[in-house]
Amino acid sequence: MRTNYLTEGMVKKSYRCSFLGHHFIETKKVNNHFSEFECTICKMQATNDTRGQKITLTSKLKEINETLFYLNLKKQFVSKFYFRKDQ
Repeated sequence: MRTNYLTEGMVKKSYRCSFLGHHFIETKKVNNHFSEFECTICKMQATNDTRGQKITLTSKLKEINETLFYLNLKKQFVSKFYFRKDQ
């Protein structure tokens, strides 16, 4: 017996998320603390806030996430090539 028979054709995708909640998958790992997510049903994009809760991804938050991503890459590059510990 299928448990989600209501969501398969009788209800639109936008209503499906409002009834049952979003089904987020991680699309981009910004750094250890922040990630970007996308709902597989309605394609809504979200990100983490400072408390770890998911909030909708605005253009301003997307720019902040890109900046954090590139700063994290720069930090990894510098620590790997310039501050090596010879053993």
